[in-house]
Amino acid sequence: MISEQLEIVINRLSKWVDSASGFVYGLFSDDFDPKDIIISDQLEIFTHRFAKWTGSASGFIAALLSILVWFVVGLIYGYNYGWERGLSIYIGVITFLMVFLIQRGQNKELTILQVKLNELIAVTKHADNRLINVEDLTEKEISVVQEIHHKIGEEDA
Repeated sequence: MISEQLEIVINRLSKWVDSASGFVYGLFSDDFDPKDIIISDQLEIFTHRFAKWTGSASGFIAALLSILVWFVVGLIYGYNYGWERGLSIYIGVITFLMVFLIQRGQNKELTILQVKLNELIAVTKHADNRLINVEDLTEKEISVVQEIHHKIGEEDA
């Protein structure tokens, strides 16, 4: 029974490694295969649902309950070194994963905001349409654009 479970885990891990390696290859090559987008789509669905859940009252209650369970387990084991080490690992893993989840959400929100601003710039009659893709500029180029707009603001005042 354990060997069957181990075989299933190894099989799933090898499929994931194949998908992940294809995804990484796609990041560094110009000929990205559309089949590799499937893992990104699944990840997007999962992260959206998980972020929504973690920001809800039930996510908070689950986090609170997990802490209470750890304290009860600590009472049982006398808060020994093994318990403390397990707690540190648990908190570290959760924190590590949440950082990536939060960053993915922020990247999506920033992209959405950029698209909306680009649309507003595009439809505004007197807007400088060269600013539509300002996010592609370097920091130095953005500073120059910012200085120009600061001067325009001073002239209007």
